[in-house]
Amino acid sequence: MLVVGCAPKMTTQQALVEEAFAVCRAQGPSTKLERVERDGRFSVVGREPESQRVHDCMVRYAEPTRRPAPAGAPPASVPPAPKAEPLVASRLPGTWRGTLKLPPRAAGEVEVASPAMLRFAVAAGAIRWSLASGTSAVPLVADGTAIVVDGEVRMTGTVRMESVRSNVGVRYAGTMVGDRLEVTGVTTDKQVHVLSIRRTAE
Repeated sequence: MLVVGCAPKMTTQQALVEEAFAVCRAQGPSTKLERVERDGRFSVVGREPESQRVHDCMVRYAEPTRRPAPAGAPPASVPPAPKAEPLVASRLPGTWRGTLKLPPRAAGEVEVASPAMLRFAVAAGAIRWSLASGTSAVPLVADGTAIVVDGEVRMTGTVRMESVRSNVGVRYAGTMVGDRLEVTGVTTDKQVHVLSIRRTAE
């Protein structure tokens, strides 16, 4: 007996969840969208605290004040959240400034946030990057190379913490969200880095 059917059409709530995940996934590269119910309920899986950051971002994105207004509706008093957009390599060179956050790695620890400056430059046909952050007491510097793949910047390099005189490898991935470059990285010793920066100079 042959049974013919078709897949159910995605609901508006499911489409909103998919859109929210596309916007927020840069905050936790290890996170995957596991399940989306027809009423908009969803679950994500991935490493902590990346999956929690993505989950919280998606919940905020789905709030009515952050959704694009339907056709014919009066403009909302709060503008919709900026959406992720493809990144091109030519947009990178220059100086970017913002904040570097180091989420807690264990119970009892607190998140550490400090000013950050990231520079991209083209040298010998490759994109080089250098990062300076931390405090005067505990400086953090890093550098390496970057490429742009499928609208996303991917950076690899070395982090140096002068306070402990050690070098560790790091991998970052980031996308443009509005006028900000949102980057998440993980060092080889499992420290998560969350960068939110805006271009300030050529």
